[in-house]
Amino acid sequence: MICGSSSEEGVKVKKRRKRFEILDHTADIGLIVYGKDLKTLFENAGEAFFHLITDLKGVKQKEERKIELKGESLERMMVDWLNELLYLYDVENLLFKGFKVEAVGEGGLRARVKGELFQEGAHVIKTGVKAVTHHQIQVKREDGGWRAQVILDL
Repeated sequence: MICGSSSEEGVKVKKRRKRFEILDHTADIGLIVYGKDLKTLFENAGEAFFHLITDLKGVKQKEERKIELKGESLERMMVDWLNELLYLYDVENLLFKGFKVEAVGEGGLRARVKGELFQEGAHVIKTGVKAVTHHQIQVKREDGGWRAQVILDL
């Protein structure tokens, strides 16, 4: 919720943060993802990834999968996170809409994702993603929060 008020009333004005942007990139497509903390950053990356693939309004949260990744650099973990989501989409035909990162850091990543099986006629595939690349990967602190950039091979 965005609150607005004059400073005379003593109410802080909250600035709404972007969750993600689509980044134009030659022959591929990129995402710039934002989060107030690392958990939110990775959750927003999952949402942005599936936003590219399908219209999320038509996806229900019927199925749940647990994802666990080993501790690595944040950049490597971001690529592995999105590639794991891509694997579940490619192999199990799952589209995800709900992303709950329980832990992320030096110890790795632990998350639960929710979605449903792709259904012809019910879901539209907008973009086919082949892989998540390490090309120009960035995960860094920025403006009191976190920002990630990732390039996808289409």
